[in-house]
Amino acid sequence: MPLASLRAHGILCAAILAAGCASRTPVPATTGAAPATAAPSKPYATLEEARPALMALEDRRAFDAAVLQAATRSPDPATRARGALAAGRIGDPRGAALVAPVLADGDASVRGMAAFAAGILGNAEATAALVPLLSDPEVEVAARAAWSLALLGQEAGRRAILEAIPSAAAPEPRAAFLRSLWRFTTPDAADAALRFTSDPDARVRSAALYALARKPQAASLPALTACLRDPDAAAAASCARGLGILARPDSIPPLAAALSGAPLALSIASMSAMSAILEKNPGASIPAQQRERLVALSADANPNLAVPALELLRAFTGERDAFRRLWTVASAGRGRRQQVALQSLMASVAQQAEPVVDAAVSSPDPFLRGAAAESLSFLAPEWSAATRERLAADPDPFVRGKVLDGLKTPDAVRAARAIVDSAVSDRDAGVRASALDALARLEDPSLWPVFRDAVVRSAGDAAPDVPIEALAAAGARPADPGAREVVDEAYRHPSTLVSRLARRQLVETFHADPSAYPLREYLTRRSPSDYAAIAARAARPWTARVETERGVFRIRLAGADAPMTVDNFLTLAEKKYFDGARIHRVVPGFVVQDGDPTGTGNGGPGYEIRDELVPTTYRTGTVGMALSGPDTGGSQWFATQSPQPHLDGIYTVFGQVESGMEVVSRVEQGDKIFHVTVADEPEKSKP
Repeated sequence: MPLASLRAHGILCAAILAAGCASRTPVPATTGAAPATAAPSKPYATLEEARPALMALEDRRAFDAAVLQAATRSPDPATRARGALAAGRIGDPRGAALVAPVLADGDASVRGMAAFAAGILGNAEATAALVPLLSDPEVEVAARAAWSLALLGQEAGRRAILEAIPSAAAPEPRAAFLRSLWRFTTPDAADAALRFTSDPDARVRSAALYALARKPQAASLPALTACLRDPDAAAAASCARGLGILARPDSIPPLAAALSGAPLALSIASMSAMSAILEKNPGASIPAQQRERLVALSADANPNLAVPALELLRAFTGERDAFRRLWTVASAGRGRRQQVALQSLMASVAQQAEPVVDAAVSSPDPFLRGAAAESLSFLAPEWSAATRERLAADPDPFVRGKVLDGLKTPDAVRAARAIVDSAVSDRDAGVRASALDALARLEDPSLWPVFRDAVVRSAGDAAPDVPIEALAAAGARPADPGAREVVDEAYRHPSTLVSRLARRQLVETFHADPSAYPLREYLTRRSPSDYAAIAARAARPWTARVETERGVFRIRLAGADAPMTVDNFLTLAEKKYFDGARIHRVVPGFVVQDGDPTGTGNGGPGYEIRDELVPTTYRTGTVGMALSGPDTGGSQWFATQSPQPHLDGIYTVFGQVESGMEVVSRVEQGDKIFHVTVADEPEKSKP
């Protein structure tokens, strides 16, 4: 499944190894039977003893108070910490009573993990117990408490963080407190961060700037603008992003000036920000002295620079050099650059682009056809309508889906209503999901039976795209008559994943009585010995070697933290599942995403795995699982091109790029992954 925020709205053995894995092939979550686990009669003595039972509960998303208590009351600190983490991952509200005592544990590692678990458990009542941990002598404990308080979002937690910032005894906790403020949009949170935007300590200053930039307010504009000159490239890049969100035309000159001699991250962010500003302010323009620089960047060897530059060139196609560059790339380019150049021409010169649009529509490349399909709304209706109908019947589901994705407004959906209605019954689940997304833009209460019927007919789908889209639509308009019926239908869906997502929405959005909707557990065929074998295999020092068109990079897998995820990745790699796939998504400066053999972003292995959330920070090169919601991982994974703290604790971290980051930084969307090979010891001899 794709990463939610990476799908625009956002992974054991091919053969049984000698280590003794009994069953490595993942099974659908709704088949088989869960082996009974004997209730422990006393606390677990060691983590090795407790781990299989805890993994089993996490895999099933089953709450077993006896097992969890035997872990959280263990004499071994590592076991107590792991028990708290399991309670958080399982997500049952009853776990709060087990996590609360270990928040005051005498061992700092236990307190820290319990603080993280309290956050992912989502129990607002944990706020009172987390607040004292902001003064914990261990920096990591205080930092995790601040993260969880911000995630829980309670007023008492926000006030406590604000009070802790000036009284922090050292830069590290102060930086952690400031960084957590990004979740709050109140003026006092912005004021607190503003006080530290010139702090001499780079950690504190960068954290304050990040908090201001993630959800910027108008009062932060001067600080964000000044931040473009900050020596910390990551901080400067995040500030550029913040300026793009504020979308003030007067931010264009400093953003354009930042392109001269700027680090890669800042150049990318500045161009993306200017694109966002120009989209919201059609009359704005880029200073003339910077346009030549953008034309040069559009031909850069690094696609992370070329692609956003090609997107920006649409703002001044009246100038010969810009127009010529876009026309050349759209006509004779390749890959993502050609797609973006085509879309820039369609958006800026409309009918003048007809020759390159005609060529794209007839191209054997489905991704180029899809790029044209997505931008047809820029062309005259009398010409685009026939082309849209042609592409809506394209044999490739990627193209058919892009036709629907291109209907950005309710009027566009109404004009193409026959195409949308037909797509609701498309043979491809991804296309059907896109059709529901388009219908949701109409905000028409009479369409809820269509959504409900789509959920019913999705029962045999290998992926849950359709019901997830239906749930998103219903959750956005809970007051509509009929929306609740869609969610009730999803709760009865044969997929455990869909049922659990629906139940969560029923309780949190529709305020249903939780006791009326029992929480379904995942059924597995794994025994305790299977989980012990998975943990043992995943804990070995695995390295994944990823060979791409641009070169090789290596990932150190984190099997101790995420054994089920790593085991899944290992088995897929051993089956050569990733070999030959296209890198289907690159967001310059953000992430590189792979793991879909269809290359569309909608493909997967036909099953889902559970999240294994850990308090690991997403820094440059961190590898995580892509999701469409909780527990929707499968085969798609991503590597960050820059620090991304907002992903912390939301997506499973299962590795870190240990070499070849320069390759990750220049990969282009559409590049081929030749091979992904795994070895349980460093490969020192291979280039």
